[in-house]
Amino acid sequence: MQVIKAMTDKERELFATFKIAIEAERSAQAMYQKAVDLCEEPALKSILIGFYDDEVRHEKEVSARYLQYKAEFGIESA
Repeated sequence: MQVIKAMTDKERELFATFKIAIEAERSAQAMYQKAVDLCEEPALKSILIGFYDDEVRHEKEVSARYLQYKAEFGIESA
């Protein structure tokens, strides 16, 4: 692992938080997808799909920051 820039303690904690957040977003997506599959009421199903889409968007945003940190700090595996 080639360190490009040293992380501060706060940056290290934020990086770890991003990783946890990505896992949480994926878990939420699975939960909402299951709810969508179980739901028969069109209006509620539409709301649940919106929630699912929000979680996908959140995951993309957090993943982008996570990957930015990996590149910025030269982290190869995490």
